[in-house]
Amino acid sequence: MKVKQARGLMDWFLRRISRWAICLPPFGVYVLPERLTDVFLLAHERIHWEQAQELGVVRFYAKYLWLLMRYGYHKHPMEYKL
Repeated sequence: MKVKQARGLMDWFLRRISRWAICLPPFGVYVLPERLTDVFLLAHERIHWEQAQELGVVRFYAKYLWLLMRYGYHKHPMEYKL
């Protein structure tokens, strides 16, 4: 898993959607600068990375987005059963 500091457009996007990080396999995990040392956040994102490794990138995105549409973010099974 490659952790990258969110800059520019990615920094803006994360702040716009009120998130501290985003896992975008195969590109890496983008984290707001003030959260780069948050071990719990990084552990959370590592689980998403591992989910993508297990499912494959296409299936990971398809499953994640389908569940997001079905349950919303706050009840998303891949977010809160980590």
